[in-house]
Amino acid sequence: MAVTKVVPEDVDRKLSEVFTNFGYDGASMELLSQATGLKKASLYHRFPGGKRDMAAHVLKKVELWFQQNVQDVIEHENLPVEERLEKALLAISNLFEDGAKNCSLRMLSACSETPYFQETIASCFTILSNSFAKVAVENGMEESLAKTKAQEAVINIQGSLVLSRAMKDNNIFQTSIAGIPHLLGLS
Repeated sequence: MAVTKVVPEDVDRKLSEVFTNFGYDGASMELLSQATGLKKASLYHRFPGGKRDMAAHVLKKVELWFQQNVQDVIEHENLPVEERLEKALLAISNLFEDGAKNCSLRMLSACSETPYFQETIASCFTILSNSFAKVAVENGMEESLAKTKAQEAVINIQGSLVLSRAMKDNNIFQTSIAGIPHLLGLS
């Protein structure tokens, strides 16, 4: 019998898909095993804490994604602020498939293990909010107003994802993303 090599990135992607689509409480070990193609024993070998360790791993990957695709892009001051924001918003749109994909942060922030994940989830939202505030301040907005507008932008993203899914209308999300530059004082 040939041994199939497991690609860690594939396992990460499949775990993320399960938690994003079913949430923590809906992601059974059976479902996680089927999605990854790994036996439960192999999953426990990789993640000794079981499902909780898997979800925490997924959230750390999400946090890293926000650092690389939003925070680092916004902080790249060799580009005009409008271009940096545009690149970050495009990455966010791609992440959520223009509003068709659920948000793993939302799905894992409303579960039986939320306190265990709270710090990483808060970090992800802080990265987004601080990055958006930096854009607004660079564009001349007063700092306290910039923080408020940045939080509104994050709320708009999350709210539009929920509404897009509920209404089966991705235009809601796309309109929200398109309005963020204006919200941050860029257009």
